[in-house]
Amino acid sequence: MWKPLAISALIGLGTAAQAHDNIEIHTDDCNVSLDYSVSVGPDFFIVTPEDDDQQLVYFNSPDRLLVDGNQTSLTPQQQLLMQEYRQQLHVAGRDTLLITLEAVDIAMNGLSIAITALAGPNHPDTLELQQFSADLLQRTEERLNREGEIYQLGASEIGNFVDETISTEFEPRIERLAKESAGTIAWHALKAVFTGGHSIEEQVTKDAERMVEQRADVIEQKAEQLCTSLETIDQLETEIHKAIPALSNYDLVQTK
Repeated sequence: MWKPLAISALIGLGTAAQAHDNIEIHTDDCNVSLDYSVSVGPDFFIVTPEDDDQQLVYFNSPDRLLVDGNQTSLTPQQQLLMQEYRQQLHVAGRDTLLITLEAVDIAMNGLSIAITALAGPNHPDTLELQQFSADLLQRTEERLNREGEIYQLGASEIGNFVDETISTEFEPRIERLAKESAGTIAWHALKAVFTGGHSIEEQVTKDAERMVEQRADVIEQKAEQLCTSLETIDQLETEIHKAIPALSNYDLVQTK
């Protein structure tokens, strides 16, 4: 299985992770989680349980707030807090999208380097791989960014989608191409690079591994920034819970 390609382990970071039950981000200096699904747009956000459409919290700027289906009146000061909350969630959603797409692109580029070296840049299956990579990025973006500037946070369907797409559509193609191009031994050597296997001696796989490691440094920095942003949201939540008691049961972001 190529599960390491699905965000959390695909670049061996141990830093940014899109978990299947929630968002979890771990870095040397930051450890946060988001335990609900959040859909956030330019003027609203909706909170639901993981893998459930039940609407727990609905906010539409500037003053419409529903908590467990009950309307909650907001003072001007409370409205400002909620608008800031929505804005910070929106930025976090956008950054999560960018990190996710970057992670998928890293994995696809690493495999593209290796397969292109084995089969040649003009091999039909190499071109098919490039098209599949572009399609996967597009489909991932569409699931994370629905209807433009509406982002998803904490939705396990993204990790499941990437895993399933890699396993059912991509792995069979890449295995066939590798075996046809350079035999079964090269296939197992190539696969080991992206699944945390033993050290690989072949130069082609070393080149792919080196590219992955270099780009992983960039993602690590972005993950650190996202984690810091979520910590700021956690601090704002504490203030909101005091100012709007109806929301006190919904601690979206937790710093561990």
